[in-house]
Amino acid sequence: MVVPTFRPDRYLEPGRADWVHLVDRLGAVSGESVDDYAGFIAALENRRAYFKAHCAVSTDHSHADLGTERLEQREAERLYAEARAGTITAEQADALRRHLVWEMVRMATEDGLTMTVHPAVARNHLTPTFERFGADVGCDIPIALEVTRALQPALVDFGTHPNLHLVLFTLDETVFSREIAPLAGFYPSVYAGVPWWFLDAPDAIKRFRLAVTETAGFTRTSGFIDDTRAFCSIPARHDMSRRLDACHLADLVVEHRLEEDEALETIHALVADNPRKVFKL
Repeated sequence: MVVPTFRPDRYLEPGRADWVHLVDRLGAVSGESVDDYAGFIAALENRRAYFKAHCAVSTDHSHADLGTERLEQREAERLYAEARAGTITAEQADALRRHLVWEMVRMATEDGLTMTVHPAVARNHLTPTFERFGADVGCDIPIALEVTRALQPALVDFGTHPNLHLVLFTLDETVFSREIAPLAGFYPSVYAGVPWWFLDAPDAIKRFRLAVTETAGFTRTSGFIDDTRAFCSIPARHDMSRRLDACHLADLVVEHRLEEDEALETIHALVADNPRKVFKL
């Protein structure tokens, strides 16, 4: 199944050189005035509703970190005005962006769109390649990620909300067992996203299952989904993922940690049930 997804990153990064132009375009498309913060939020909510009406089931987010620190309303309005005027500092832009990610979590509890995040990627790492070919040509390198404290503000406010599904993907394997699995094991809204991109390699997926399953189990993982533009690769990627999940379950059966009928039930859940549940299909 291929469905559209709302990707609002560019509108949540007020430090971008082209941010004012992008937000103006957002306002024009949504029919909302973005001269002030309230109108900007209304424009984002409008686009979320548009995508949902056109069969989207999720929003997707990728920023330098997972910060979700909420600002006071007056401060958010002030920083938005600074960004519109082009006078916002880098630190202020980061603070406003983290607040806007919190707003995305809030909106997800209201409209029911699943929220997927895959932060901490150094984009376009090789400058000459970027200058010659442009963005998204494979020069994206993982950087270290902190999850627990960064997500705490949003999870304190919304982590037990019945309408929130928050899926945590990562390119930083070190956080699987240390942070993502415990969060997914505790919060009913949080799921561990299965490996993709750099981690869509056999050994990486095996490490993912070993790192996450003991703490979070199988039901707190998302099932394999894909955002690749290379549609012809999708069957092979899904086939590899299913084979490796079957391999992991076979190991558990051989070790007498699962019965064979339990493994059969689990592989069906990983392939079919979990994605439908996580993305409310």
